[in-house]
Amino acid sequence: MSLAALAVALFVRTPSAAAHAYVVHSSPSPGQSLASSPGRIEVEFDETVQLIPGGLTVTNVDNQRVDLGDGRRNPLHANEVDVDVPKHLPKGLYTVHWQVISADGHMVSGTIPFGIGVNVQSLQLGASEQGYRPGFWMVVDRVLTYGGLALVLGGWVGLRAARRSLPIADNRLGVRWALAGWLALFVGVLFNLPLEAAITWSIHGLTAFAPRYLARTLNFTVFGYLWVIELMLIAVIPAVLAALSTAKPRERLATAMIPMFALPVTFAVQGHAFAEPHPILPVLAMAVHGAAASVWIGGIAQMLALVLQADRIPGPDDERLRKTVRSFGWIAVACVIALWLTGVYSALLHIPTWYALDHTEYGVALLAKLGLVLLVLGFAAMHALTARPRRATYRAWMSLELIFSVGIFVATALLTNLPTADIRPGPVDAVKRVGPYAVHLSITPNRAGSNLFVVQITKGSRPDSAIQQVELSLSSGSATPSAASVPLGARAPGIFSARSLALSGAGAWNAEVQVLTDDFQVLTVDFPIHVGT
Repeated sequence: MSLAALAVALFVRTPSAAAHAYVVHSSPSPGQSLASSPGRIEVEFDETVQLIPGGLTVTNVDNQRVDLGDGRRNPLHANEVDVDVPKHLPKGLYTVHWQVISADGHMVSGTIPFGIGVNVQSLQLGASEQGYRPGFWMVVDRVLTYGGLALVLGGWVGLRAARRSLPIADNRLGVRWALAGWLALFVGVLFNLPLEAAITWSIHGLTAFAPRYLARTLNFTVFGYLWVIELMLIAVIPAVLAALSTAKPRERLATAMIPMFALPVTFAVQGHAFAEPHPILPVLAMAVHGAAASVWIGGIAQMLALVLQADRIPGPDDERLRKTVRSFGWIAVACVIALWLTGVYSALLHIPTWYALDHTEYGVALLAKLGLVLLVLGFAAMHALTARPRRATYRAWMSLELIFSVGIFVATALLTNLPTADIRPGPVDAVKRVGPYAVHLSITPNRAGSNLFVVQITKGSRPDSAIQQVELSLSSGSATPSAASVPLGARAPGIFSARSLALSGAGAWNAEVQVLTDDFQVLTVDFPIHVGT
């Protein structure tokens, strides 16, 4: 990736759905005032969700549960959850509490206020939503998993690239590093099960290792099925291939690594890419991204192992070593190109605005990863551009490459677990011209719920005071209600504003501003916007 590529990605980005599940419709809707009890609460999401036990409840103003305790996922609509409430609820303010697992395997929760016989709109209460944030041990586990995958996949490629200097049978250090990667990968995936159980069932400590919670996770979540597949790719299938192979022991190890090239696909299915409306291409892109990063960084480790064993390479000088490193360099270039392309694509999907780049945890983690990647590329260039690098040169720069690669794995671990930048695109601040008029739209904070809408009309370079009326119409293809009208009141010459709950859900919306001038001229301007949660 590069800063220029990221800039292009942000500039041409089109609206997309957020990676974590978000509410597109609820009955009652956020802030709705009802005359009587609804009887049933329905919450619809933009994607398939899994409802955890006790994950849909309703409480009154005293935080006492009033639902009938029968929360369930709708059998006909996998993206909807329902719970029944008594048919004769008293007047008052109520809150729906929901907690589900989104399609990318992450926990998401939120609240939806509504009232019976009370004016909730006047209280300016909107829906809330909160996504999962990775803990320390989850980050450690992810670093262990990604680092192990790099040593395995990069080991497979690197061991073959190093054969021109040192046969696999004699490459003891390279084989040991590949085995260490396999062990790290196995341990990382193994402990991912109790970590996921802790997140899914809201438990802590050693309770996550309890057989009943592990069994629930395996039987009732998509993650459980993928976890079994990953263990088969890591341990079972490689063991069978190694047993059937007639090659030498160390070459047999290389053959056993081949099934693990499918792991980037299973990891991508558990990530943000799978939550997209059309997930095939995003999943494929993230799988290529993961495989390319693993081959690149793991291959660097194998080249360093070769340098450390340079005394065992036959020949009077290091020319064969240099040729081997340079030949892997072309593989590294191909991997970096793949990373650049898939990284740009990921930015197109998950970063809606420049504001989101440095105002969200996801955006900051992406910038950190980008900076580390550029550093590693710089270290690689230091020995690649040297005419006849010595062993000490290789050792110094390759060691730095590997050290900073750990930081890349940490940033990647955060990116795969944090909510994407779609949740906070930032305030809308857009201007469009219609003839001699300029219409400026501002929406703050631009999230589902209560927002301040401000429209300013200027003619030439001055505010136009000859305006009779300004009305804002909002429409969405996913949220419900899907359309709302916001009448704006005059606040100053050419400035109209109002506070409203009209943005009832996240995602792509269209804001249409209609302006009526004193001479009865009607100006209509459309602003495509992306609303956060």
